[in-house]
Amino acid sequence: MTDKYKDRSSRFSREVKPWKAALYIRLSKEDAEKKNESASVTNQREILLEYLRLHPEMELADIYLDDGYSGTDFDRPGWSRLMQDIAQRGINCVIVKDLARLGRNYTLSGDLIDNQFARMGVRFIALNNGIDTAGDGMNAAARCISIGVTNVINESYAASTSVNIRGTLNNHRLQGKFIGAFASYGYKKDPGDCHRLIIDRDAASVVRMIFDDFIGGRSILGITKKLNLLKIPNPTLYKRQKGFNFNSRTENDGLWSDRTVRRFLQNRMYIGDMVQGVNRKVNYKVHECRAVPRDEWIIVEHTHEPIIDSETFEKAQSLFARNFHSGRNTGEADLFAGFLYCADCGKAMHKKVNRQNGKIYCYYKCATKQKKSPEACTNHTVRTDRLKAAVISYIRMMAEVARQYKNQAAANRVEKSKAELICQAIELHKKEREKNLQTAAELYPDWKNGMITQNEYLQIRADLNKKLENLDMKIKNLKIEKARLECEAQSGSAFAKRFMDFKGAETLTRPMLVGLIDKILIRENGAFTVKLRDFEAFEAVIEKLTDYYATQNKSVLPPQ
Repeated sequence: MTDKYKDRSSRFSREVKPWKAALYIRLSKEDAEKKNESASVTNQREILLEYLRLHPEMELADIYLDDGYSGTDFDRPGWSRLMQDIAQRGINCVIVKDLARLGRNYTLSGDLIDNQFARMGVRFIALNNGIDTAGDGMNAAARCISIGVTNVINESYAASTSVNIRGTLNNHRLQGKFIGAFASYGYKKDPGDCHRLIIDRDAASVVRMIFDDFIGGRSILGITKKLNLLKIPNPTLYKRQKGFNFNSRTENDGLWSDRTVRRFLQNRMYIGDMVQGVNRKVNYKVHECRAVPRDEWIIVEHTHEPIIDSETFEKAQSLFARNFHSGRNTGEADLFAGFLYCADCGKAMHKKVNRQNGKIYCYYKCATKQKKSPEACTNHTVRTDRLKAAVISYIRMMAEVARQYKNQAAANRVEKSKAELICQAIELHKKEREKNLQTAAELYPDWKNGMITQNEYLQIRADLNKKLENLDMKIKNLKIEKARLECEAQSGSAFAKRFMDFKGAETLTRPMLVGLIDKILIRENGAFTVKLRDFEAFEAVIEKLTDYYATQNKSVLPPQ
């Protein structure tokens, strides 16, 4: 009898295997920022190792760590390695400090413990929650309830934390504070304030080159080829060279893409405006980012030093609205591409090249007449050399108008004195208004004290209210007039400066056309009409000059 039981006992001892235990440790960014010592990596490691020392039947297989990873999903490097080792190394026990370290996703955590671990024969232990799927003494129903309730609480904490963090970040965005992990190319974070951007001189020079080339006529694809030909590192490679752990799905080859160049040319960050909230995570459990509609972006103006001035940026944006193609070999657009249109049918003019007797003749022809239907439009043509000469002459003439405007503005002090008189009138009306308000405030006590009758009180109060209404109307009208004068002065000055920059120009360039001209309409006889970018400002300048020279018995130089 004794030998029989001894054999059973020895056989049972041979069948029992030690537990190959994996210790899993996780610390989220939120826990680290709160300096939560109880959740720290060191604290978790000490607790888990102490548990192993008290249980000699368990063998330490390895320690798996995810530092700075959210518990709302299981896309973590340490956890992925653990699951691979469970399959390959025969790990059959996973120990965590508490269920929150495993994860804060109710659905995924529950499925992992109740289904996946059970099928793989893996024992799961959460020390602080008193959960041991192999020897906790709890029946299946009680354990299911305990784990489920705890996981729901953990997930609710994650949801609450996500709402609080999102609110804080949105508040920072609305204040114009930068909250990104990496500054936009061309900028870097201020060492003294991580929410403020300062210019990165090396990268900023590349941004300026991109804008200059685009306005100068080079296509986006041409700019991309130039950057790669010059072996300028793309934004991803540049950040890595600066020591940042930055990854991109599309730029890991170190080469520039036309998509990146286009994004740079449309990015308001480069004129000093903070643009954030462009992408948004689906929710606290789904970390996938999705694009946000442009009208929902958070934009705060003038938060940092601009790399590109607003006028240059607007020139670049105007080119996106023009339909033109760049040369295949040069990557640059024709001088007039996107600016010439038929005055009658409104279609673009196409460039043609003829070679006769060893000479090359270039001209532009109406696209409707050329391709679509000869009967749909008449023959609108203009030679390139004659058009260049005429347009540069027109620009010189406009520069002369601008010079006259500047001289008139310097000589004529009427507008300045008028603005000053308006400001003085506004201040006088404000003082009179305050005086009437004071009188109205003293009127009621005088009536109550019997110094005036009720009828007198009502009559005086009605008169005061009428005076206040008249004063408010006068102040409002004066402010409107002041704003009008300031607007005219600013638009006139901007117009003058724009043309004065090209005073004395001998050669017509594409930046001239982009900066000054909206379109050029070609008529049937080869004549043309130039439409300026800011025609209202030009009309205001001509009106000012006409009024000024009328007082001087002179005439303003008319544009042709």
